[in-house]
This record gives sequence, structure tokens and C-alpha cells, in this order.
Amino acid sequence: MPIAETVAVHGYALIRGHRPRSPSFEALSDLGQVDTVEGLSSVQSLVPQEISNAPPNTYSGNFGVAEFPLHTDLAHWGMPPRYFALRCVLGSELVATKVLDGRALTNHFGTNLMRTILVQPRRPMRNGKQLLQLLERAESPDGFRLRWDTVYLKPATAHSKELLANVSAFISSIQPPEFVLLERGDTLVVDNWRCLHGRTCADGNARTRQIDRAYLRSIK
Repeated sequence: MPIAETVAVHGYALIRGHRPRSPSFEALSDLGQVDTVEGLSSVQSLVPQEISNAPPNTYSGNFGVAEFPLHTDLAHWGMPPRYFALRCVLGSELVATKVLDGRALTNHFGTNLMRTILVQPRRPMRNGKQLLQLLERAESPDGFRLRWDTVYLKPATAHSKELLANVSAFISSIQPPEFVLLERGDTLVVDNWRCLHGRTCADGNARTRQIDRAYLRSIK
């Protein structure tokens, strides 16, 4: 099945050993159109870091080598990136990427209730709105864009705070699929408007792990 069709069905696609000898930009460009995100290079190299060594405005700066909670990338932006791809450069069998299909949330709570939840960035963002819907209308197969982040988003109203707590508890009750990117070229493509993702602990021998990430405007 083509990657775009797989992502449309599941929200993500796993490709083993994709062009292992090619540079990441070329390999990921083969899967779709690489997006340019302000303040980031086209391909970002992700390696486990202690909190003290990581920039404060990153997940490593908040959690270090501990587990990363489920989230959508750049959820506090007005228009988060459409897709992203994670490509193994140096893998570790000790670390897995978790992916949760956001349809589990909309199926459980309903789109109408989800759309009443209002959130805002914890700090003002010059490149985004200041009041955001957790689930908003968008040009996607589902017709919606989901955003979730317990670090960079906060509830905008008391009503939203109560509902966010319920959604958070539901997410915590789910054990999402886990994928180990072990061999060079192993690549995971994720619909960032639909799926939440996170990372298991990367302590000890797992600190040598290197994953390249690129945001994609479209996928093939």
C-alpha cells in the first residue's frame, strides 16, 4: 500500500530500511515534500540529552532522558506541521516511539465536546493564535486538526480545564503501539494533525541513539 494510503488508514506508516545509504534529506524528500519550519533546519538530529545540556524550550529540556509524554508537535502554533518523519541514523533496541491514533479520543468523547475545549500557549507566541481549539476544522481526511501538549498548552477556561483533565486521564489509560527504529533507514511517518506520539526512556546505553526528523507538507 502506498505510504499516503497507509497513513490515511492508520495515521502513520512504518518503512523499514528506507534508502539507508542516502542522506536523510534526500531519503525523506523521497517520501514527500519537506517543510521548512521557522527556527529549525530542514532535518533535525534528535539525540537523548540530560535536562542540564538541552535547550529549555524543548522536550529534552523538560524531561531529559526520561520518557516523553504523548503530544503533537508544535501544538501551540496556530498551524502545526502537517506530517513528520522520524528516520533512524543510529538505533537502539532500548527506545521505542509510541503513536496513539487521535481517533480514539474523538470516538470516545465525540467531536462536538472536543471542539468546546479551548487552550492557549503557556507563553505568548508571535507566530500563532493566542486562543486555540483542541480540535478544530481543517482540510484533512477527518475534517479536523487535533492538538495535544501537556507542556506548552494550558486550558483557557475552567470548563476546558475540567474536560482536559478527563481527556488526559483517558489517554493515560491507553497503551499505544510502540515502534523501535533500530536499523539505519527505518522510518516512521506520522500524521501530526491526527496522532499523538511520545518516546520511552532513553537512559544508559540508549544515549547513543540518533533519529533525524523532518516535517512534511505532503506525503506520496
